[in-house]
Amino acid sequence: MFSRLAVTLRLHAIPRATELDDRATVLILFARFIDELCSGLLVVLMPTFRRRLGLTVEQVGWCFQVMFSVGAIVEPVTSAAIDLRRRRPLVVVGAAGWAAALLLAAGAPSFGWLVAAFAVAGAAYGPLANTADVVLIEGHPDAVERISSRSTQLDTVGALLAPGLVALGGWAGVDGRILLLVTAAGVAGYAALLVGTVLPSAMTAAGGPRLVTQMTANLRVVLSDRRGRLGISALMLVEVLGLSEVFEPVWLRDVVEVSQSLIAVHVATGLAASLLALTLLDRWLTRHDALVILVACCIASAIVYPAWLLVPGYPAKLAFVALRDAVMAPLWPLLHARALAALPGKAGAVTAWTALIAVLPLHAVFGWLAESFGFTATMLGVPTVAFAGLLRLLLRERARPERSAPR
Repeated sequence: MFSRLAVTLRLHAIPRATELDDRATVLILFARFIDELCSGLLVVLMPTFRRRLGLTVEQVGWCFQVMFSVGAIVEPVTSAAIDLRRRRPLVVVGAAGWAAALLLAAGAPSFGWLVAAFAVAGAAYGPLANTADVVLIEGHPDAVERISSRSTQLDTVGALLAPGLVALGGWAGVDGRILLLVTAAGVAGYAALLVGTVLPSAMTAAGGPRLVTQMTANLRVVLSDRRGRLGISALMLVEVLGLSEVFEPVWLRDVVEVSQSLIAVHVATGLAASLLALTLLDRWLTRHDALVILVACCIASAIVYPAWLLVPGYPAKLAFVALRDAVMAPLWPLLHARALAALPGKAGAVTAWTALIAVLPLHAVFGWLAESFGFTATMLGVPTVAFAGLLRLLLRERARPERSAPR
């Protein structure tokens, strides 16, 4: 079964290390699919949670803030451990955590219970997604950007499936809680498959008291290296860009005044455009340098994003969101691959530093800004600052092509 899936996903066309077999590659490749599907359901269903539980926009912000704050505690430790410990327990715990989070959200009778569900989700993300990223990058050392692109293609399918399920469920009259329960059961089955999967060992093994010493040393090395700092900075700016994405369904409901089903269609349209762009990205990488693609996409995104936000009317926004998400789609997989590949054997440490951005109450601040200074103004201002910072980093890197990250 896994060999057939590997052929279907064209994984044999990407150079792979011998330590990674078809079963491990396919299951690990699906880690971000699971993560995007689960988190996508929580994001897209937030307007429903808000109506059912009577939440304010600020409380919505706190739900996401709790998720990322818990991640800020869990992710740095588990990510640093990826370079030094067995990977299978991490991905199994992460998958099981997502199943538990969806179950909690489905049965949440109050704001407090919903916060608890988001807290469990925050704890699950890092062990599953971050560990999978490192396994894939280390398992494809000669094609890090291509395997990252393929992984992002698949996770975009998961992200697209979330609003698709919500839209279909809305039209069919299916309660969103049923969607959460069915998905939780499927994720639990995925976790069971991971239990019997053999994953490659970390490049440097450590345990006991030596584990903390080695983790600290890896973190210090990454931060002292220019390539490490550049990769961490770029990934943090991408995280800031993601703030507006999290609040987008609520903004569409409050400002554009569209229904939950139309919100799902809007999100799905953007994700479909992203998927098409990511499919083409694999071809572009065989012809063009990744840094050139990144600069072009960043400039285009800084132009198209405000156009989508400010154009009046839902139909026009639906057209612009396809263009917006298509030009933004390559940013994450390329920046992510370059950052993790910058320092071989220390990809987990890079991820650990990046995870620390969640210590900052960015989602709560975003919600406060939206309440205090206007939802649309905040949706415009925060991404604009992030685009400017990211473009500056990319242009600095382009000026030093001899030091760019490996492909």
